[in-house]
Parts: sequence; C-alpha cells; structure tokens
Amino acid sequence: MSNLTGKKTKALGIAVQTIGKTQARKEFFPLVDSLNSANSAVEITDHDEPVAVLMSYKNYVALTAKASANLAPSKPKKPNLLGSIVINSDLETASAKLADRFKSAIDDSAENL
Repeated sequence: MSNLTGKKTKALGIAVQTIGKTQARKEFFPLVDSLNSANSAVEITDHDEPVAVLMSYKNYVALTAKASANLAPSKPKKPNLLGSIVINSDLETASAKLADRFKSAIDDSAENL
C-alpha cells in the first residue's frame, strides 16, 4: 500500500489489507465475508501495483457521501463592490466631452462616404 493511500485510509478509519489478485481470487468469498464484519478494505495488487479495492457496501456509501459533500457546489458569494470604484473627475464634464468626440467621429465618417 502506498504511503499516501495509507494516510487517507487511516484518516477515514478504514484498515486496509493488501493482497495479490491471485490470492484474492482464491479467497474471494472469505474476503467478502470479512469486509461485512469489520471496518476494512482490501487493496488488490497486480505485480505489486494497486489495481482495485474491495470494500463493504456500507463503507462505499459512506465514502461516496463524503466525496459528494466535498464536491457539492457552494453558493456563489456576492462580490463586495463597496469602495471598488473611485471617481476622480466631474462626470458631467467627462460625459459631455465623450459625446462631443462621438458626434465628431460620426460627422467625419459621414463626410468620408
């Protein structure tokens, strides 16, 4: 079992047993029975590489519920815009200048047609 897997299963309170897939095939029914009576899981390996995990249905439901709770989207927070805009000039004067420039651009475009 990898160090990372060990830390995570310890945090969940699940004891993990590691066996090869040939041994798992031979002992499948006793493995399933042992999972129902204990808070454990079986990591199945192929050439010392983890390929599957066998766990009780109760542990599976608890694990997926925890994962779903962590993935559930939270309500988006409303941005706090108070004080985010600072006006440094007279809006009416700036608006009048912009309107004049816009009108001038339209007149220039009309003359070039």
